Amino acid sequence: MTRMMILLVATTLIGGCKKKQDDGGPSAKATEAKAGAPTQLPKLGLSIDVPGKVDVGDAIMGEGHMLMGAGVGAMTIEIAAKPQTVEEAKSDAELYTPKNLKKEKLADGWALTFENTGSMGKNYFVQVRRDIGGKPYSCSTTGSNAEQAAAVLAACKTLKQ
Repeated sequence: MTRMMILLVATTLIGGCKKKQDDGGPSAKATEAKAGAPTQLPKLGLSIDVPGKVDVGDAIMGEGHMLMGAGVGAMTIEIAAKPQTVEEAKSDAELYTPKNLKKEKLADGWALTFENTGSMGKNYFVQVRRDIGGKPYSCSTTGSNAEQAAAVLAACKTLKQ
């Protein structure tokens, strides 16, 4: 719940800002997905299929990455500090008066999506929980674009070692 709020604020505040490093390290490396080539997440030892060019940076709160690009907006992939059940996530979502709440069971976790209308207009929430290689991962976004939210949901389902 707190992470979703922080992600919403961070996405709003840093939409035009990017962390740059002169050494070309992975925390600010722009990568472009080629047909069939996944984006590497070096801090996690995972990869993910995302549309278009993305900047792969460090996650704001936890151990992982923030990806930013036109196709996905801003999304995070992190080791889940507290492995949450889909029912706990649904309970947290109630604070946002969710509309069109959908939960989906995945082979190795779950996905939860919903929208709400707040002071900044319509917001789209995506929260995916996956167990990969014995570790719990969270893949999520909060944004104002339905197409980007759908792309994040699809991308989170491709997360792999």
